[in-house]
Amino acid sequence: MTSERFCAQERANYLEELCGEPDYPDEVTLPTTNHFFADEKHRIMICALPKTGTTSLKGFLMKLATGLDKHLGPSHNETNLIKHGITKVKEGRFPDKYRSYYKFVEVRHPFTRLISAYKDKVVNTANCKGPVHGVFPTWVQFAEYVANGNSSCVNRHWMSYNDLCPICEMKFDAVTKLETISTDVNQFLKRHNFTNKYQFGQLNVRPGVPGKTNEDYLNELPEKVFSKLRKKLSADMKLFGYDIDDERRMSCGYGKKGCC
Repeated sequence: MTSERFCAQERANYLEELCGEPDYPDEVTLPTTNHFFADEKHRIMICALPKTGTTSLKGFLMKLATGLDKHLGPSHNETNLIKHGITKVKEGRFPDKYRSYYKFVEVRHPFTRLISAYKDKVVNTANCKGPVHGVFPTWVQFAEYVANGNSSCVNRHWMSYNDLCPICEMKFDAVTKLETISTDVNQFLKRHNFTNKYQFGQLNVRPGVPGKTNEDYLNELPEKVFSKLRKKLSADMKLFGYDIDDERRMSCGYGKKGCC
């Protein structure tokens, strides 16, 4: 019998190849924007990067920590997380006790993450100031601000992965992806010998403009903005096996390695 491939683990191995094996310096310092959450009971930890589907994953971890397969309230509320067995790791020195935990990080294609952030965190909000006071920026204006690093438009929901999580400073055991989340969750349950009674469901999905696809958003970008944005997002794409070509076609994969 051939052994089942665990792509989440293979991605973590690939990440380590790119980063080099972490030597765990005396102190790993978590930034103020850190998003580490731990299930102390099962010794599992996630770096929950915003706009990658981690609202759903934190809700799922609450189910595992409590053994209750039902909706347990908001997963972005720290008090509710603690109530259901999930600890938010504070900024500053990374506690030694967590070094031996099973650690994973959830990602998605940086371009679809940016589009999602615009639809969910920019439209009808004050998270990014447009050229006219009180009016949120258009998609193209927002993309240009991000590409140029405009100080009036900096937010954790579209900051680079490495600015939110010390990607190369510690060893991750798995990398899960929003594009393959159902398969990744099933493999995660098998890896930790959980029963299959736990149902995973995606939360906070925003439809955006009816009939408008990710490709439509990408094709609206002027060539200069697209090129600068691709350069800015290139490090995140390389670390996690993503790409986008000159024709603005997004892809997900690690060459001959076989996993998205």
